[in-house]
Amino acid sequence: MAVIADVFEVILIDNQNDVIGTTTLQDSNIEVSVQEQDVRGGRGNQLFGVLHSDRDITIDMNDIMFKFDWLAKQFGQDVKTGAGKAYAMPKWKMVGTGNTIELDHKPSTVSEMAVYSEDGIKITGFTVTGSEVDFTDATPVVAIGEEVEVRTYVYDTPATTQEFKIDNSVFAKGVKAILETVEVDESEERVTHYIQYEFYKTIPTGNFSISTASERTAQAQATNLRVVKPRSSTEVGVVKRIPVVPTP
Repeated sequence: MAVIADVFEVILIDNQNDVIGTTTLQDSNIEVSVQEQDVRGGRGNQLFGVLHSDRDITIDMNDIMFKFDWLAKQFGQDVKTGAGKAYAMPKWKMVGTGNTIELDHKPSTVSEMAVYSEDGIKITGFTVTGSEVDFTDATPVVAIGEEVEVRTYVYDTPATTQEFKIDNSVFAKGVKAILETVEVDESEERVTHYIQYEFYKTIPTGNFSISTASERTAQAQATNLRVVKPRSSTEVGVVKRIPVVPTP
């Protein structure tokens, strides 16, 4: 007797031969649904046969590891690397000696910088030198020892920053999908074969959600693929049962 006792490992290859691979799936499945129509007639409306018209194959995966490049593929985009601009998140700072605070980044522009007092009043009239903010001439008056909320400012990101565009006119492109699991001899608990599914062309649905929570827990990245038929063939893939050859 043999059983399938482990999750798939997956490789996705796009038409530019870029490869995305994962060995960290929490769960995954291949769902096959056949469209069929009963042929019935005669007394009692008996079943004489079944007509098959199509077969739909979908692949669902939940990966515990976040993969930025695969997120881009689901938007139909490629990741670009280079320096750019980003927004700093809100942060409280205490005004120190010299009536100044030190920012975490050097602002690239002051025009979008927003600083608020403890009372929620927007502060104006401050000056910025490098990453230092001086409140000497600010309105309202800011005293040493007070806390201010730096709600945001724009700063320059490093040259290694990655990004991709979200374009509502662009959708996910096709990828080849290869999924592999293992067949295990249940009596000996020994891997006897690799079971590999290769689908020649799949399309990411582009439907997914990104969930976060205040408690620090790993959030799985969901992926859904639909297998599509090539133009010139009805063959959409192949399943291989590869023996595990013992190491000499």
